[in-house]
Order: sequence, then C-alpha cells, then structure tokens
Amino acid sequence: MQSNNAKQLKIVHLVTSLEVGGAQHNMLLGLPNLAPSRYKHILISIMDRMQMKDQFQQAGIEVHSLGLRKKTDIAVALRLRSLLKTIRPDILHTYLIHGNVLGRIVGRLAGVPTIIGSELTIGQAGRIGRLATKLTNPLTDAVEVNSETGGKSVVADLGVPESKIEVVLPGLDLDAFGGTDQRSLVRTELIVEDSEHLVLFVGRLRAVKGVEFGIRAFAKALEQNQNMKLALAGEGDQRSYLESLSEELGIENNVKFLGARKDLPNVLSACDSVIMPSLTEGFPRVAIEAMASAKPVIATRVGGTPEAIIHNQSGILVPSKDIEAMAGAIVNVANNSELANRLGPAARERTEQHYSASKYVTRLDEMYTRLAGLSEHDSSFAPVQGAEQ
Repeated sequence: MQSNNAKQLKIVHLVTSLEVGGAQHNMLLGLPNLAPSRYKHILISIMDRMQMKDQFQQAGIEVHSLGLRKKTDIAVALRLRSLLKTIRPDILHTYLIHGNVLGRIVGRLAGVPTIIGSELTIGQAGRIGRLATKLTNPLTDAVEVNSETGGKSVVADLGVPESKIEVVLPGLDLDAFGGTDQRSLVRTELIVEDSEHLVLFVGRLRAVKGVEFGIRAFAKALEQNQNMKLALAGEGDQRSYLESLSEELGIENNVKFLGARKDLPNVLSACDSVIMPSLTEGFPRVAIEAMASAKPVIATRVGGTPEAIIHNQSGILVPSKDIEAMAGAIVNVANNSELANRLGPAARERTEQHYSASKYVTRLDEMYTRLAGLSEHDSSFAPVQGAEQ
C-alpha cells in the first residue's frame, strides 16, 4: 500500500454502470462531501449505461465511460489501463462484480498503489463470479462491505481474508427523508383514500427481492382487512409476471405498479408501512430510507437487514418466504395504530443515531486515510450540505 503524505488524494471509482442503484447512490452521497482540498474523485463506468451521469457531474465529480456494450469487447481492459495510466490515481476503489474483477487485474497492471474492492450484496454472486473473486482477492488491499453480516459472508463465501475487510455502514441525507408535504397529492394520484392503509414496496422487480412472496402475503392480509392498497415502486424483469399474479389472486384493484420513481421521499411520505420481502440482502438502503421517513418496516430476516431493523423496536422481522408471518405483520401494523406510532418514530431515531450522511462521510474518510498511509491529523471532511449531521 501507498505511504504518501501528499495533500490531495486522487481516487478513481470504477463501477459497472451509472444506472440507478445502491452503490451509485452511496457514491453520490459520500464523494462530493469529502473535502475537495484533500480528495479528487474520478468516476469510471465500464458500460455506457449512464443514467446518473449528470447528477455526478453536477456534484463536481469527473465522469468517464469505457463504452462497453457487448461482452466480447475485451479491448475494454486496454481502455481502462490507458485511462489509469493517464490519471495516475493513488487509490482505485471498485464496485460490483465486474468492476471488482476488472479493476483488480488492470489496476495492478497499471501500477495503482492501493486497490479497494466493494462487496455490497450477499449471496448473489454466481459460480463464475465467486471463482473470479477468489482468484483476484490477492490483488486487492481491502474490501469494503456495508454490514458486519456482509463481512462475514464474503469471508466465508468469497474467500476474502478477514484482515482485508473494511466495514463502512451506509448513510443517508436525513433531511430529504424527514417527511414531505406531498402525502395527500401522491395518495390522490394513486387513488388511495385517507382511510385506507397504503403498503409500499420499493426496489427492483427481481426474484431475489421476493416480491412474489410480498404480493401473496398482501393478498392473504386483505382477507382480514380489505381497507388496504399495495403500491410497488420499481421496474424489473418480473413485472409482467407480478401483474399477472395480482390478477390471478384477484387483488389487481388493490395493487398499483408505479414503475421507477424519482420522488421516493414523496412516495414514502404517502405510505403507511413498507414491506421488504427479500430472499437475500447485503445492507438494504430502502430499509433506512423508510426508517428515516418514520414508517413501520416489515422485512425478512436476511443478510444485513437485522443490523438496520431491530425486531419490534424499529420494525418487524419475519422469516424469508413466510407468507403467513408477513401477512400477519401487515395486518397487525394496519390495525394497531399504537404499534405503528411506536415503530415509526423509533425507526427515525435509529437512523439519526447510526446512518446520517456525516457519519458515513467520516467512515469513508477514515478508511481512505488509513489505507493511503496518511496520519489522522491529515484527515478532514466537508460537512454535508443540507443533510442531518
């Protein structure tokens, strides 16, 4: 690793794409708020899917694309090596499976002093991905994870040495999720009456998110309380199947597919509870967004979720794929205003204590400083503008 007391650290962040995702949101929250006098950030997307490009550029982050469009484009490695040779970063921070593997190999060939990988999911890597990770582990100096559970998982499943694990809990702009005045407007848009309990799912409509089990649980909950609606915010390859499932269960009039939403704080403000029926999770960003919005969260006890949600204190945890248990929890929250009014504020308090933006930036700053070999007094960060401290 590097030992360099230069005033400014130059860090390249290599990510598979700039599509909307948890890793991308974390970068957008953290990088612009690390002191520019200490850090220069350059973001490289492997693919040409660049939905969030403008947001990063507006935040003052330099953005490049390697232009990958098809798997056979092996010249992408040469383009990355050339770019790294030009930039000459002190640290290469890689994200997601493609970024991790490509970055480790090409980063070493390009002579990057310090390489940090990131493993932000649990149990989602395929056989080839696990093998590639294990083979390239020796090329990285550290591996960032977003939960203690995630750290244990990558040690056991991906063969990452425990000594290389860096736990960096995520953060959130708490002011953005502190409640909005759009509740009535959004509920009117969704045709939800004031008296109805609105259950919300937020995430990609993919099998790993367990949405099918959430819909089935909601259908069973409707048998006990018909005064409820379910809204699903997100897109994914299961959408058609899930729409058909709602019709098959006879609940299509109570279920609304919203597609991808850019006004998540408003949508969260409009709902009364949030379900997370995931089959596996790293650390669920949606959980802390819902908690910051003071909403009761009903989630499966998988991955890093129990680190965010304390059962019966800041939410309710149920076993994965347990339709009966999730249905019972939905009904309990909808019918018991005392429970809902206790869980919501406690959830908000927990995010303030552990998941503020400033705490996240501090954790990032400490990791970069230590791995770059700088002393603590060299480390500083800029306060998060407009975020809960």
